Amino acid sequence: MAAAAAALAGLLAAACGGGGSKGGDSNPSAAASAAKAGGALEVIVVTDMAKIDPFGALSNYYTENSRLNAVYDSLFYSEPKTGKAIAQIGESLTPDATGAVWTLKIKPNVKFTDDTPYDAAAVKWFWDEHKNPERRSIVAGSAAAIDKTEVVDPLTLRVTLKAPNANFDRVVASSLAFIGSPTALQKDPVAFATKPVGAGPFVMTEWVRDSHMTLTKNPKYWQGADKPALDKVTFRVLSDSEQALNAVATGQRDLKVTGSATDAAKAQAKGLGTVSVSVIVGEAVAFNNAKPPFDDPRARKAVALALDANEINKVAFNGQGVPTNSLFPAGSPLVAADAPAVPSANRVEAQRLLDELAAEGKPLSFTYLLPQNNQATRTGEYIQSQLIGLKNIKVTVQPMAIVAFTQAVRINRAYEAALYNWMISDIEPMGYSYMHSTSPTNFLGYKNQAVDAALDQGRKTSDPDQRRTAYTAMAAQAAKDIPIWPYQEGRLTVFHGNSVAGLVLSNDGMMLMDRLGRRS
Repeated sequence: MAAAAAALAGLLAAACGGGGSKGGDSNPSAAASAAKAGGALEVIVVTDMAKIDPFGALSNYYTENSRLNAVYDSLFYSEPKTGKAIAQIGESLTPDATGAVWTLKIKPNVKFTDDTPYDAAAVKWFWDEHKNPERRSIVAGSAAAIDKTEVVDPLTLRVTLKAPNANFDRVVASSLAFIGSPTALQKDPVAFATKPVGAGPFVMTEWVRDSHMTLTKNPKYWQGADKPALDKVTFRVLSDSEQALNAVATGQRDLKVTGSATDAAKAQAKGLGTVSVSVIVGEAVAFNNAKPPFDDPRARKAVALALDANEINKVAFNGQGVPTNSLFPAGSPLVAADAPAVPSANRVEAQRLLDELAAEGKPLSFTYLLPQNNQATRTGEYIQSQLIGLKNIKVTVQPMAIVAFTQAVRINRAYEAALYNWMISDIEPMGYSYMHSTSPTNFLGYKNQAVDAALDQGRKTSDPDQRRTAYTAMAAQAAKDIPIWPYQEGRLTVFHGNSVAGLVLSNDGMMLMDRLGRRS
């Protein structure tokens, strides 16, 4: 079963501005057809990576996980559409009757490119290190659920959880799937940072910061000489969305994964192929619930009531997105159809709350952080214009480079409010990780016992009806507390030229890099 995310990862993961597309896949069969052997592809990415080790990279978010998959491959990945955990380097991952003890089996004869074995000991080392506070792992919240790991034999790892989780395989597929060579990392951590050693279909040959990352076919790849299909893949940084669209449309570049509704619509208008997956939350205003001014729920509610998701869609997304006031997309099997949503826009009530705060000596003033790209800037500035039209509120908009934005919000939690794309496929693990009060990666600083209880209950079962009951209760409480304010349903889309083949997009927005290639 697959990960929750980047419900709330990537909230919840590094945000890049954009919303959910209304359209479905456009000519998906062409991209899904088997790729021929050889050739190269140019993939556009919106930002460079701060790190490419599994601790400091956004493993559960579409901005980075394709590059991680290329270098490390995946133990398990999230099946498109369903979110089920599918084995890759892993052979199986099965629970005992309690759901508290899981047994991981690894395929035989897999090696890292330094010729050390990809085995149970390697997985144990990485999963244990994710819990090490000194690593400052971005997915520490997912690893924190693990009580202990034991190597049973070279290809078998026993995993004991702190509490039963019937969906731990989703956690692995989303957040703990990338394993590197412990030998290489311990021997030379500095070299590993730019020349990572994995067991993936590609090896790093060049990394020019803020420009491009070039990877070439791994001659030792465990799946044999037929994989990967490509000889070379280059990830090219291009933050301007219009330039990216034109580059793919003219054949200068081959494809891009985007969370932008307008990008998806424009790509289809240009005759490009598109493949999409729906995700939880989408685009939202994330509040830092742990510090003023948004430790006061009245301040959060005032902002939510002052804004109208339908108007944001019209003005900032040219009417091409899907407005929402719910954490879950319409028709989500994770919540009841009548699950409570955040209250609709009511500027009169918003002003009353702002006046009440001001009368107590707390007029609302905050900085709104934005990831630096065209769509986010347009959306953020419109939101600012709507808020400052009221009295007793001051909003400063601060765009930031995406790497710095992620550091400020996700790592340092040095923010008051931020425009954030939560692109996740299931509540497990990232929704839990970012909203449970005990999680070390709860960067919202949100604490509510009812939500904790619902998240805990959801972990105890894989039964769809029981999960729906738990997450409906969670949604109802979150609608009252408004730890975040969602306004655009989430959808991840790959737009691509006609020469692309073998394109498989996971529920976390990751492309399976061993299959991607060119059409015959």
